[in-house]
Amino acid sequence: MMKSNLPLTLLATVLCSLTALSVWADGKDDLAPAVASPQESNILVSQEFAMDGSTTGKSITKQGNASLGGVSNINSHFNYIISPQIRDGVLLRFGVDSERNSFGLFPGAPLPNTLQSVNAIIGADLALGDKIIMRAELHPGIYSDFVDVTGSDFDMPVQIGGTYLWSKDFQIIFGLQIDLKSNYPLIGLPGFRWQFADKWVISAIPPKPQLQYEVTNTLTLYTGAEILAGTYHLNNNFGTNHGHGPGTSNSQLNGNIADFTELRAGAGLTWKFTPNLSLDVSGGYMPYRDFEIHADRIGYDTRSTTFRNTLSNGAPYAEAGISGSF
Repeated sequence: MMKSNLPLTLLATVLCSLTALSVWADGKDDLAPAVASPQESNILVSQEFAMDGSTTGKSITKQGNASLGGVSNINSHFNYIISPQIRDGVLLRFGVDSERNSFGLFPGAPLPNTLQSVNAIIGADLALGDKIIMRAELHPGIYSDFVDVTGSDFDMPVQIGGTYLWSKDFQIIFGLQIDLKSNYPLIGLPGFRWQFADKWVISAIPPKPQLQYEVTNTLTLYTGAEILAGTYHLNNNFGTNHGHGPGTSNSQLNGNIADFTELRAGAGLTWKFTPNLSLDVSGGYMPYRDFEIHADRIGYDTRSTTFRNTLSNGAPYAEAGISGSF
């Protein structure tokens, strides 16, 4: 998330940070910054975490029309955020985030073995009256293949999100990301959440747009999509060491940037097994994965090198994770 849909995929990193506003959503849906309502809460500090892992089977990767070989992926992700409320309607946000994609590659693959990020989170949530909530965050850290890490591996994406509380059952969300290392340095897109019936919710919010059905107060079933996306710096010998076959070289790819996207479609469940902790399990099919490798410079690079699989060459995936808030 496909070059035609890449703006949607890169927005995933913006909207995935929007957390539930319990006053409006009854804690059922991740959609908006959790700014405490002044008259209803005396909690001075809140905490949240999420950790998940997934595996995607081997899919045939192509460059143009040429089939190169099978690629699989093991993805893991963790974040932790602490939010002190410094005044009514204002929360600061400090935390850490780490994500790793470990690829199973065919011999001589012109692709990275690992794409990984380790970064801090520095931001704030702000309630603007009763209807609008804003979030702004910096994510400074290392985004690379973690081979010979240098200053070139540093990046600091800026993420800005907002929620308009149209009603108790309908909210409009907008997200913006600025990442000067990406081939798409400025991305913005709206989304929404609509509880259209007592137990049914449409959560059209990347990175996990879903149709949800609440079986009980603690169990929700869903079907939908998921987007993995990120921008990473490749080491200065990447192309030299990764050719189109054993003993070959792509030295023109040395020190380049990789925009990575993986799109999934499936179904799953969320079980709230304690008041503060939830287990999420899902599975389905990965129809599209994309590596776009381009020069390390600001602006769109028309000479980027792209490796991808298509719908008929996808693979199954399985995922599980735990999240909590305190």
